Amino acid sequence: MKQFSTSLIASALCLTAPAQIHLTADLQNNHLWRGMEVADGCVVITDLGYTFAKGHVTLGLWGGTNTQGTYKELNHYVTLRGAGFEFCAMDTYNFSPDATYNNRQYFNYSAHETGRFLNCTLNYRFQQPKFPLLLSWSTIMFGRDRSADNKNQKYTSFVYAEYPIYRKDGWTVDAGVGAAFALNEAGEKQHFYGNTAGIVHTQLKVSHDLKLGSYTLPVHAMGLWNPQSQKAYFQIGAQIIHL
Repeated sequence: MKQFSTSLIASALCLTAPAQIHLTADLQNNHLWRGMEVADGCVVITDLGYTFAKGHVTLGLWGGTNTQGTYKELNHYVTLRGAGFEFCAMDTYNFSPDATYNNRQYFNYSAHETGRFLNCTLNYRFQQPKFPLLLSWSTIMFGRDRSADNKNQKYTSFVYAEYPIYRKDGWTVDAGVGAAFALNEAGEKQHFYGNTAGIVHTQLKVSHDLKLGSYTLPVHAMGLWNPQSQKAYFQIGAQIIHL
C-alpha cells in the first residue's frame, strides 16, 4: 500500500510539473506527405499543443487548409517522448469537399464506414552528435485503409530514414527515403500510399533560420520524388507563427 501511495504521489507531481502551450503556423505552397501531394495552392498548416509531464507528453490539434477551400483537415494527437524515442498516435480526418470517402460524419468511428484513420508512428533519433540518424515506423491501425471488399484492415505501414547531410551557419540539409507496404495485403497489392510495396518517398530538404532584425523566420525548401507514381513535387514554406 505504501509503494502504491508513493507511486501515486510521484505520478501526481509529474503531471503537475510546469506545462506549456505551443502554437505554430506554417505557410506553404502545398502540403506533401509520404510521397503524395495532399493539397496544392497556398496552404496554412497549424499545430496547437499542450505539453506536460516534464515534456514527455503532448496533447494537440493539427490542422490544415488552403485558400481555395479544396483542402480541409483537422486531427487530434497524443505524443509520448523519452530516451530518444517518440510515439505519436494521430486521429486523422480530412474533410476536403471533393473527397471520395465519407467526409461528412466527423464522429463516425465505425471501421466499415468512417472516413478517418488512426496513424501510429514510432520515431527514434540516435543521440550521438556525429550520427543523428532518424528512423521511423508508422502503421495505420484503424479507418479507411481497408481491403476492396471492406472486410479487412490492411495495416499499411510506412518506414522512413532521414539524415542531416549538412549543418553549417544556420543551414541544414536533410535527406530522407521512405517505403510503404501492407502488413495484411488481403490478397491485394495496393495499399494506402501506392499500388505495390516499395519506395514511395525520397526527399531533399533545405532549412534555414532567416534573421529579420530581432525576428527569426524559419524557412525551408524541399524536393520530393515518388519513384512508384513517377511524380515529383517542390515545396517552399515558412513558419510564420511560433508561440
